[in-house]
Amino acid sequence: MAFIPMRSFHKSPSVAILLASSCLAGCASTGTGHLASHPTTPDPMQPGAAAAGTEVGPMDQVCKPTASVELASFHDDINDLADGLENVSVDDIATSANSKAPVQTAAEERLGSNTGTTTNANMNLDDADFGTFQEVQGVPSMMSIQGGESIQEAWAIAVAVNEKVRSKQNVTGAAVYTHEAAKSARMPSLRTFNAYTALDNTPGLSVSIPGVSALPFGSLPIGEKDFFASATLASVPLYTSGKISSAINASAANVNASKFDQRSGVHDLKMEVAEAYVRVLKTEKLVEVARLSVETLEKHLIDVQDLFDEDVVSKADVLAVKTALSESRDKYLEATNGLDLANAAYNRLVGRQLDQPVMLAELIAEGLPISSGPEELAALAMAQRSELKAIACKSNALRHQAKQELAATGPQVGALGGFHFLENSNLTHEDIWSVGIAAEWTVFDGGMAKNKAAAFKQQASALARLQRDLRSQIALQVRQAWLSMQNAAKRMEVAQTSVEQAEESLRVALDRYREEVGTNTEVLDAQTLLASRRSSFYAATYDAALARIMLDRATGTI
Repeated sequence: MAFIPMRSFHKSPSVAILLASSCLAGCASTGTGHLASHPTTPDPMQPGAAAAGTEVGPMDQVCKPTASVELASFHDDINDLADGLENVSVDDIATSANSKAPVQTAAEERLGSNTGTTTNANMNLDDADFGTFQEVQGVPSMMSIQGGESIQEAWAIAVAVNEKVRSKQNVTGAAVYTHEAAKSARMPSLRTFNAYTALDNTPGLSVSIPGVSALPFGSLPIGEKDFFASATLASVPLYTSGKISSAINASAANVNASKFDQRSGVHDLKMEVAEAYVRVLKTEKLVEVARLSVETLEKHLIDVQDLFDEDVVSKADVLAVKTALSESRDKYLEATNGLDLANAAYNRLVGRQLDQPVMLAELIAEGLPISSGPEELAALAMAQRSELKAIACKSNALRHQAKQELAATGPQVGALGGFHFLENSNLTHEDIWSVGIAAEWTVFDGGMAKNKAAAFKQQASALARLQRDLRSQIALQVRQAWLSMQNAAKRMEVAQTSVEQAEESLRVALDRYREEVGTNTEVLDAQTLLASRRSSFYAATYDAALARIMLDRATGTI
């Protein structure tokens, strides 16, 4: 894993050697997850393994409901996220740990053909959700240096296998089917009823004529003892006082809200993957720092031991170096354990076995510090954040539900028609056609519809208040991420200078000790300081990279 700093250490040969050795180790790595396992790198835990020279606009416009959310549109929207990745199994992804090609073949090529644009009711999940960084006004984009799995590939794989994202797809699917059901209320309905009936007596009318004592029959039959009856009825609403249109608008707004929630889930997952990704890279560098510290102390121990054998230094110097070496080896073990944990956390997010080797491409953040200010970025976030759009759509849906409840008490007019058949030889016509108009008007319902509508309006008002609070939270998130970027960029400059100074201090301390004008304590202190400064430099560098991604998340452009 090659580490690419923001500016080269051209003034410090030892740091240049460190970077070169790190690059060689990364290029020849077998993918075991940490540099110590490299076959050409001596294990600092083995005695005598000394290094040999290695050093948008209003929210209401966003979810304006329309009646154009078709089931086919749903498949376009959802399968933009799912179809391009659903054939990538966890096993397939696991086999691509050290090879980029399988992932590109199974996922990235599909994603390349599934591009879309954002509309009102038909919100497509475009390629921004699959791992491409958006260019923000004056904000530099992140870059992955080739040599391992990139952050974009990690995002694509994580989105493909994450169950939370898939569950949100199901929620969106349910909302789309609900919208389809609401639109179906406008369509004619056709129903058929069929029955066969057997009676114990033949139905008839009793007949008696005054003055006539006897008749040849006692009753007139009006039906049959066993008969078949059938009715096929069709109906279509003509006027519903806006009840159906309000239901359609409410369901369309809920579809958009689900899509925005789904997008937020993808963005949250990307942020989680980015944190794990950066944690692996940072921990790898901490392992390298610990390894170099051990190697330096092992080499120094050899020099001190030689001086002790010549009766130049006391036994106390040897014991002090051995104690410092033991402490460095302990830190190395702690760092390697931290790397194993970081690898496991990353593998879980991308759906792999926890103990699978990890090879990641290096990250750098170009163009720091950025030119855009927090106010400008906050304005961008207000237009881009899907959480704000989701709340607006949910509030819109509640308002339309309120209209739907009130419309139910208005006039409801529909057309009816049908075909009737009754098996009865006594009838002139056994089959009859009918057509008619039906009207219904609930004049008074005790205030039920009015109260239900008021409840929906209260819920909509509650969401509006939450939206205002969320706006202030987003503005704070943007400012925090922006300040973190600025701070990390300045820390990198300071840390770089500190590393150069610490290396020079260690070189001087070693020379003074060999010339018997310095103390062993000076050497140990200088070595401890150098390890600390190197760790601080790597921490600042990766904090800057992570802060850049956090700013993308805060502005909704990740």
